[in-house]
Amino acid sequence: MRSSLALCSNESACETEIGRELARRNVGVLLIVDGPYALVQCQVSSAVAAAMLAPLKGKAAGQFRALAGNLVEVDAAVTLPMATRMLKARDKMEARLQLN
Repeated sequence: MRSSLALCSNESACETEIGRELARRNVGVLLIVDGPYALVQCQVSSAVAAAMLAPLKGKAAGQFRALAGNLVEVDAAVTLPMATRMLKARDKMEARLQLN
């Protein structure tokens, strides 16, 4: 897994609690591990959010909130292996978008 910087060019994204925490820590994803479970929190484009949520197949407790500027705030409680799959999907989609 790799880390990326949190971008706060969109003020409404930084107005949420998760957005402020991402900016404060200067990271793109917050991953909180508690035993076999993980909490994944991030703000990503809608394309990246779709890729991250695809492995879940609707089986996650959490929130997925649309923000201004084509951003989605992801706040998902999942198993640790699923969190790993979500983060790999995020990295793969971000790499694909950078190639275009």
